[in-house]
Amino acid sequence: MDRKFSFSEVIGATFALMVSDLPMALGAIAVIAAASTFLDVTSTTLSNILAIPVLVAQYFLIRRLVERQGLQIADRLGGFGSFFLLGIVTSLGVAFGFVLLILPGIYLSARWSMASAALIAENQGSGRAMARSWDASRDHVLPIALTWALIVAPLIAGMFALGGVGAMTERSAGGVQLAIVAWDALSNLLIYASQVAGWYFGVALYQLLAAPAETRLDEVFA
Repeated sequence: MDRKFSFSEVIGATFALMVSDLPMALGAIAVIAAASTFLDVTSTTLSNILAIPVLVAQYFLIRRLVERQGLQIADRLGGFGSFFLLGIVTSLGVAFGFVLLILPGIYLSARWSMASAALIAENQGSGRAMARSWDASRDHVLPIALTWALIVAPLIAGMFALGGVGAMTERSAGGVQLAIVAWDALSNLLIYASQVAGWYFGVALYQLLAAPAETRLDEVFA
């Protein structure tokens, strides 16, 4: 693709996709945030296992979007096993990038941002999905990175807010108070709103940059 997309086009495509699927997006955020808050209050140990059902939810939501937007290329959609492996590999790579003075982590996040959608739509394995995302994002790194930073900002705010929840709990001698629960719920809403928006972001990018021509969004912005 010769044309370079702007930040406004990338963020516009992301939120247009979310708005078109708003009940599902809001429902996913509400359910996951409520489950996380409940586990935070009842058992911090059990709250650690929430990552597994969240990953399952991510897979099925992206799979649903790929089908709904007509993005499927392969006869069969990519499976959860490959999706799980992709998540591990990209997360480790991005985490290592952030250790190297943050900017490499942002860069890798931008280049692999549509890998999950590519894996499900094309069913060619995690390595091929990463390469597909890398190639498609080559000329659009800056607007993708800026959009990613905007989407991840609530997650960062939520993580800081969760730190405040811990301090409030310690001051209350471990007791559960309404204010603590409310603050924890707000923190989780920020975190998971950011996370779910990131899922839509990846699919929107794939549709903009890597999907078959008849299903792309670039004509909308031409």
